Amino acid sequence: MSDQSKDNNQEKKDERGPLRSLSGASRDLRKYTHQIWLAGLGAFARAEEEGSGFFDALVEAGRQVEKHTREKAPRVEDIKERVRHHTGETMDRMEKAFDDRLSKALSRLGIPNKREVEALQRRVQELTDALERMDDEEPESESKPRDPE
Repeated sequence: MSDQSKDNNQEKKDERGPLRSLSGASRDLRKYTHQIWLAGLGAFARAEEEGSGFFDALVEAGRQVEKHTREKAPRVEDIKERVRHHTGETMDRMEKAFDDRLSKALSRLGIPNKREVEALQRRVQELTDALERMDDEEPESESKPRDPE
């Protein structure tokens, strides 16, 4: 092959551009990136042509977008709060159902629940207090002299 035909083939490859050598997603990404770059250049060129009027129009468009966004923001917060509320209710129901089932299972096994254990603790404390009172009263009655009969 002559040098000139090699040069012609090389020029044809160059005309296809670098995008041809990439495959699938890489080519698409490169294509979109290039389009974004061109859009930026186009905006810059238009801004230079139209001067401050174009800039002012962009500022006004930005104000409108910002206003629209701020109007929607409270609604978004309201929706998030409702979702949190419903999620909390669901969790409460799930916890209650779990607690009920666990309590029933423990009851079937003969294991007392927290309420029963606390009642038992109170009763034991009452009995302990009563015994201590009885012990405190006994020495007084023993220390008194007995009447001879």
